[in-house]
Amino acid sequence: MLTEVFRALGRRWYVVVVGLLMTGALAYGAYTLTPTQYTSRGLILLLPSEEAATAAGNPFLALSGLEQPAGVVVAYFASSSAQNEIADLSPTAEYLVAIDDSTRGPAISVNVTDVSAESSLSTLEHLMTRVPEELARIQNELDVPAEAAVGSMTLTADEAAEPDRSGTIRMTIAAVAVGVLLTGISAFALDGILLRRARRTAQREEDATETGDHGPGSPAAGPTPAHDEIGDPDLLLDPQPVPARSRRG
Repeated sequence: MLTEVFRALGRRWYVVVVGLLMTGALAYGAYTLTPTQYTSRGLILLLPSEEAATAAGNPFLALSGLEQPAGVVVAYFASSSAQNEIADLSPTAEYLVAIDDSTRGPAISVNVTDVSAESSLSTLEHLMTRVPEELARIQNELDVPAEAAVGSMTLTADEAAEPDRSGTIRMTIAAVAVGVLLTGISAFALDGILLRRARRTAQREEDATETGDHGPGSPAAGPTPAHDEIGDPDLLLDPQPVPARSRRG
């Protein structure tokens, strides 16, 4: 099967050449039209209350149990109100606020992706400020005493956004795959159409040749109506005598 496909592509090489040129143009368009994304990241750690820290003697020894308030804060930033807030700041920004899986504690990771490094860093800075504010707002609504309130601290925040070309590469690869596939299908389909047309033409010529060999007027044909009615002209001009029959006495 693959041999037939390669033979068809070889016979229709001109279709393959045109298709590959169009594939190159399609890939170039996908690469240039798909913008490079820029990502930035920050990490916020929730801290125990003053009471819990005093009892433990070290705030980092009292981090257990803070995953629940961290989950509440994360849930807020997944809401439509938070999404609309970020959309007003940067319509092209995409963000994710989630509990960080790489740490064994109540750490909240903030990831921002945008079409420019400046907008990515601006959105990250906004979210790094909003996470502690939202944590404080939730506790104020619950009338949590100041000495029992959970705090937070910034562990890390990117100062420069990193370019992310994975989306551009995916679109380019997809464009190349589509172009090559369409080129192969077009060349194979055209080859099949032309081969069938050639076979039909050859069959018609063969049928016409066979009909001409046994048609009227050919040596193999039977006598014409003129011979049936008139007879052989030579016999009419030079009739042969009929031998007389002997009579028996």
